[in-house]
Amino acid sequence: MNLPQELVEHRSFYEEILNMIPAEIIVADTQYRYLFVNPTAVPDAHLREWMIGKTNEEFCRYAGRPDRTARARRQVFGKVLRTKEMIEWGEEGRDENGNFQHYLQKVYPVLNANGDVQWVIIYGVTITERKEFEEKLRRSEKRYRDLFNYSQALICTHDMSGRLLAINPEICRVLGYAEGELVSKRIQDFIPAEHQSKFREEYLDAIRTSSVAVSGVFCVLNKKNERIYLLYKNYRVEEPGGEPYVIGFSQDITERIYMEQELRYAKKVTDEAAQAKESFLAHMSHEIRTPMNGIMGMASLMAKTNLDDQQRYYLKLIQEAAGSLLVIVNDILDLEKIVAGKLQLEKIDFKLVEKITTSIQSFIHKAEEKDLGLIFQNAIPATMVVKGDPYRLSQVLSNLLSNALKFTNRGNVTILTSIIEQNEQWAVVEIVIRDTGIGISEDRIRSIFEPFVQADPTISRKYGGTGLGLTICKNMIEMQNGELLVRSEEGKGSVFTIHIPYQLSMEAMQDNETNQDIDYKSLGHKKVLVAEDVELNQYLARHILESWDFEVTIVSNGREALEQLQAESFDCILMDVQMPEMDGLAATAHIRQLADPIKAHIPIIALTANALKGDSERYLAAGMNDYLSKPFDEPRLFRVISRNLTEPAPTPAASLHETASKTLSEKNIPLKNHISMLPVNKLYDLSMVQSVSGGDEGFIKKMVALFIETVPQNLDELVKAVQTENWDQVGKTAHKLKSTVDSMGIKSIRQEIRTVEANAKAKTQVEEIPVLVDKIGSVIHECIGQLQAEIMQ
Repeated sequence: MNLPQELVEHRSFYEEILNMIPAEIIVADTQYRYLFVNPTAVPDAHLREWMIGKTNEEFCRYAGRPDRTARARRQVFGKVLRTKEMIEWGEEGRDENGNFQHYLQKVYPVLNANGDVQWVIIYGVTITERKEFEEKLRRSEKRYRDLFNYSQALICTHDMSGRLLAINPEICRVLGYAEGELVSKRIQDFIPAEHQSKFREEYLDAIRTSSVAVSGVFCVLNKKNERIYLLYKNYRVEEPGGEPYVIGFSQDITERIYMEQELRYAKKVTDEAAQAKESFLAHMSHEIRTPMNGIMGMASLMAKTNLDDQQRYYLKLIQEAAGSLLVIVNDILDLEKIVAGKLQLEKIDFKLVEKITTSIQSFIHKAEEKDLGLIFQNAIPATMVVKGDPYRLSQVLSNLLSNALKFTNRGNVTILTSIIEQNEQWAVVEIVIRDTGIGISEDRIRSIFEPFVQADPTISRKYGGTGLGLTICKNMIEMQNGELLVRSEEGKGSVFTIHIPYQLSMEAMQDNETNQDIDYKSLGHKKVLVAEDVELNQYLARHILESWDFEVTIVSNGREALEQLQAESFDCILMDVQMPEMDGLAATAHIRQLADPIKAHIPIIALTANALKGDSERYLAAGMNDYLSKPFDEPRLFRVISRNLTEPAPTPAASLHETASKTLSEKNIPLKNHISMLPVNKLYDLSMVQSVSGGDEGFIKKMVALFIETVPQNLDELVKAVQTENWDQVGKTAHKLKSTVDSMGIKSIRQEIRTVEANAKAKTQVEEIPVLVDKIGSVIHECIGQLQAEIMQ
């Protein structure tokens, strides 16, 4: 008896839902005449009334829509009638406010009992803003049950305990269940066990206590026990005389969730790769800076010897080239900032012409080798001092000049410099580099500034190079608000033009010959403790510091440094960071905790071949007073010691015992000066030692004696560490041997000693280490025999 009333209530219920759906609902007959239009599709009530009975074409003409829109709609409509299947298509247009919108249209045929199309339902949503979709969805609670069923959103109603009251077909499709398998079941029955607590707190409890819509994400299991992630937005509905219930709208975002998981994993892999790269860069920093410290240190010592003008000129070029190499090394270590466009530029005073001239002079020999003219025509005042980054300018010029000489086989390379614009504070510098080389074709000239690209694929095979140089030059010039221009004609040559604005310096520029201006004995007598485990660096530090009238004590690790400081007093400590037994950071921490306040606050200067960004902050945070990266030269070492020794020179402390290196009997180590007298098949090569000795036989004697005395002990340590499988100690000892082997030119085991160090530190392929150590020991013992026979006889 109550059936009609129940039907009425159901119809009212569904109409409320369908009226609130934020979608365009249009019902048409098979002739494409409008039978029903909802307010979402056409807000104007008068226009809706007019549309009933009109065709799509009539409406498009009335509304001023393009003819192509009417034709496209008709074409889709006809296809639906033929196939009797739903068609989804996109349409673009402007809304009533003139805003450009994107629409998703779904045209669905409704069939009668005979299977013929009775009418067509056109369902459309705006996908321009997903939030707009959700907001309109909140108002789509009432309308026709058919449209509720055809919605592509997951729509359901459930009571306040989560028991499903009604679901739409899309839920069945996504989850794989039939309607009867879901209705009257609790949503919790489909939630994974580990998500139950979250679902109860964030979903059920939230909707019970909230007066507004509740949204979030939850996970359900489909019929195949696969996880489906749904983005939901729920509304609590309260009707007079009835129990409150929930209308829920959901969207399947499983693919997005899995994509986010993949992105998180990719980020983890990327972070690990970045950490590995940082570790690699730190290792390479140490590998490069350790020998560079010897090169620059020995060059500094050579500068103190008697040199003629030509030798001093060559030495200056060596020091300039070494300095430029260090700038490049620092760029590599700062790779992340370069990629991110955050490379820091210096802004210091420098003589512009002097820097340009020095950069050009280093290429004179190369030009002479190829019988090319190297012409420099300067129109910039020699006294002009500017503020900028001289190292980057030198790097750019070196790259462009290297290219010009590389690709020019006859003729000249000409450098023209001038000021093209100037006021009281700024000057725009123009540097033109013109060559008569192979040139660049017109179709290739635009790509030469792209990374890893050269003007011709055959160039890298013929001339070498990575194709990065011009990219780096262009970026560095543009970072200084300048520009790099190029003109070229294939077969005739190229012209590269640099424009850089520089701020003029108002202060007089002192000569860069800082070595000549420093009084290295101005600090008086000082006692310095040097903690350094590499013999070559020990000797270099002693040689420099004793020439300043300093009293020097050498120790080989942080533990010995701590013990030595407790035994006697010093004015400062030069502390290597990476040392065996106890590193520099640990030693500093122990020193800062000493009971004696004077010793606890002694200046400690970090010396290290590790020079990644952030290292200096780490050393200062550990309690060190200052930081000096290897390789360092004598002026830099003096300046860093000078600024940390601010107290007046104390009364000289008790004399230190002479170290073993000073008690060597020099009469037992005669030296043969001529390389030609050495055997052809010798295992060592003293060329480096002899080239930096400046003719100082005592220097070479001590280097050879240090090698003969210390290396067997290091070998014994290495063998014992291998026998006990103490791979950490193996890596440290191999690291110590590495620089010694390199300085003595023992090339036959150069790779083996590096392999031992790398494998031991990584604890990989350790089974190969004993064989390699046997070879290293055999070669070194034979080398010592040759040295004793050839050098010490």
